[in-house]
Amino acid sequence: MAAWLEPLRWRGLVQDHTPLPEDPRAIGAAYVGIDPTADSLHIGHLAPLQLLYHLAQRGIRPIVVVGGATARIGDPSGKKTERPLLPPEVVAANAQALAAQLQKLLPFPFELVDNASWLASFNLIDFLRDIGKHLTVSYLLAKETVQSRLESGISFTEFSYPLLQAYDFYHLFQARGCRMQVGGADQWGNITTGIELIRRLTGQEAYGLTCPLLTRADGTKFGKSEGGENIWLAPEKTSPYRFYQFWVGQADADMPRLLKVFSWRGEAEIEALLAEQASAPEKRTAQRALAFEMTARVHGEAVAQAVARVSEAVFGSRSLQELEALPEGLFQQVVAEMPLHRVRAPERPLLEVLVESGFLRSRSEGRQLIQQGGLWINRQRVTGEQGRLEDFGRLRQRYWLVQRGRRHLAWLEEMPS
Repeated sequence: MAAWLEPLRWRGLVQDHTPLPEDPRAIGAAYVGIDPTADSLHIGHLAPLQLLYHLAQRGIRPIVVVGGATARIGDPSGKKTERPLLPPEVVAANAQALAAQLQKLLPFPFELVDNASWLASFNLIDFLRDIGKHLTVSYLLAKETVQSRLESGISFTEFSYPLLQAYDFYHLFQARGCRMQVGGADQWGNITTGIELIRRLTGQEAYGLTCPLLTRADGTKFGKSEGGENIWLAPEKTSPYRFYQFWVGQADADMPRLLKVFSWRGEAEIEALLAEQASAPEKRTAQRALAFEMTARVHGEAVAQAVARVSEAVFGSRSLQELEALPEGLFQQVVAEMPLHRVRAPERPLLEVLVESGFLRSRSEGRQLIQQGGLWINRQRVTGEQGRLEDFGRLRQRYWLVQRGRRHLAWLEEMPS
């Protein structure tokens, strides 16, 4: 195996690969393809882009293909049923949005192209004659993606997708000297189809490399919130605060893999972070370090610093004055990302207000929490049930940060009378 691949294997970025040259520069260029099926990238897109980043450090020219043509067909890889076809104007708008995101996200020189520039004008008869004749139906049927859909059904539209992606690889091979395609593990069948097409049309060798599809230590798919929603890179779809908290909330058992895959830190620094986490897991040092790095990369250094301060003010030891000093828009993001209970007449007895708001189930629960030292308001421990909300001050004149137990936090908001 090529020695230059070993550091990528240590990072957990290698799943399958073809035989590779000893000198990575012999590859010339490598590409990742992303179909614009939505108007934003999500963190599931990041691992193949990380792989492209590390290849660029080894002298391989990076290319990102936004699939403005292939997104109109739909990749069957990993799908149990056929996805709805998107209108062409939606695909075009999504492609523009992804291109803008990629330009901001990737900190290294790369070429950005849209496969609509060569596929959209292809004549069907010419495509079938010049490309379709080189790959047999039996070859395509043997692919795992097709095999997994034979019982539920696969349309000719989806069946043709590997041919279109194979032509992408061939076109880039001919036009830009691109000899490698990289992607997630579910793309292996599509990648090898492109390699086979290049071999049949040119007699030359091309390469493929995939990274594993990430799962957590408990076997669940990585990249979604607890509610099953994608974690998007666009701030209007996933707020920077929620994005940061997603990384902070990862389990200790997952941190070795996540740091190696996503961080741009070197091996020694990663190992030091993991050692620090192992010695004091309650500090969540590795989680906070990765959360800051990823938020800064996606949303900028200033935003990452702001949400880190907010997170520390909400969950850590910093004063709530940090929250008071936030711009109104960011403060409202924090409020929106946590449970919110509304109260009227906060001057009434404390437990009555907390139960009526829905934060506590009953007064007896409140009494038990107070006896155990587990009820907090605005970071102040509640020591008796006779108090009032007003005793603990306010945030922004109408909010209280309330906590029961170790991690259950919520907001109370006074409603106009």
